[in-house]
Amino acid sequence: MNELEKKTPFDWADEIWLMGVWKNSPSSQRIAQTMPELRPGYDSVKSQLANTDIYGSPYSIYEYNLDPLIGGDQDLTVIYEWFQSKNKKLILDFVPNHMAIDSPLVSEFPNLFLKSIPTEEDKNSFLHPNGNRYKHGKDPYYDGWTDTIQWDFSNPEVENHHIQILNKIAKHCDGVRCDMAMLLLPDIFEKTHGKRSVYHWENVINSIKSEFPHFRFYAEVYWGLDGTLRSLGFDATYDKTLYDELVHHKLDQVAELISYESEQISKPNLIRFLENHDENRAKLTFGEHSKTYFSLLSCLPGILLLFDGQEVGSLKKIPVQLKNADEESPDRETEEFYRRAFSTISKRSTQIEYQTVHYLEMNQLPVFMRLLISNNQTELFLWNYHQVPCSGWIPYEEKIPYKETLINIVSNQVYPQGKPQKEGMYFKLEPNEIQWFIF
Repeated sequence: MNELEKKTPFDWADEIWLMGVWKNSPSSQRIAQTMPELRPGYDSVKSQLANTDIYGSPYSIYEYNLDPLIGGDQDLTVIYEWFQSKNKKLILDFVPNHMAIDSPLVSEFPNLFLKSIPTEEDKNSFLHPNGNRYKHGKDPYYDGWTDTIQWDFSNPEVENHHIQILNKIAKHCDGVRCDMAMLLLPDIFEKTHGKRSVYHWENVINSIKSEFPHFRFYAEVYWGLDGTLRSLGFDATYDKTLYDELVHHKLDQVAELISYESEQISKPNLIRFLENHDENRAKLTFGEHSKTYFSLLSCLPGILLLFDGQEVGSLKKIPVQLKNADEESPDRETEEFYRRAFSTISKRSTQIEYQTVHYLEMNQLPVFMRLLISNNQTELFLWNYHQVPCSGWIPYEEKIPYKETLINIVSNQVYPQGKPQKEGMYFKLEPNEIQWFIF
């Protein structure tokens, strides 16, 4: 086994997001074990399923202390120090919208959670042992998550309490991924619960960064509200728009999105992904084009999110409530592609220059082309987003010199160049094909 084959995604990554480290809820576990609608998802990824395999949702947090599955409270410091020794940044979850229905915080701070009309029994509320009826955490379009209780963002004290929680978290990691961060916005909270939120993300973020200036805030965000959250101080936000365009095969729109972005290259504050715990596996969703689209994301500024199992072509989406699942056999071709891609990306220097490539079209159809220039290497990306083949010539220049042989990182195919031609380097791309070369 060579050195490249020995390396894992952990070796290549700058930051590691660990999901499910916080103390989980016994009530969430019970609910997850008894909801019949969740059973098919469990059975699809775990043979001989036992109740002990079902642990409950990591987004129904009992309290912000380390879960017993991982260790005691002191172990979080040890974990963080280990990540620092590996020169990796540790990112943890912060779930701002809700807590678990049995969280001790409800008894300690009963007025910080959203109360319902005492006589109003509905599927989006529950009667707590303290005698109050509370709303479940939810978004405006779906019923509530029955293992959660909603924070009351019309109460200004919630903001102060979140600052206390985040101050504690910030001592043990380098940043937080804020789950469903847009649900706290005034308009969204009012649309969901009929009350106006007085929560100010900018106050919360600024308060934490005043003590931990390098602490990072990342937002899971949908509905086109990513720009709003960045304006409130988030360091980066999900790029769900690009993901959705890829899923729906709207390649012209994708090309427009990423071409326009080249004018804003100095703002690397979007998180790109092909899968995560909420979405289906990339290999299942995109098939062989999963390599095409990961390559495409690799030539964009910003943060590239890789979900565990994506790099070996896993097909089965594992429900977040499970702590055990059957192992899938890795797809060798996918695994080799990601190793080549990671190896190339890891050699980039901190400062990268993005340039549009000039070329001569042979069939009058534009192709997306981009150069990534760093101190160590120059990368050339060519992507045909049309439904017909495209071809043309790229003039030789300082950054794209003549080479006798080019190797496509995506397919590992070798392209002998023959004698240099006066027109430059010839290319031909099949529909939705991407080529990725190093000079």
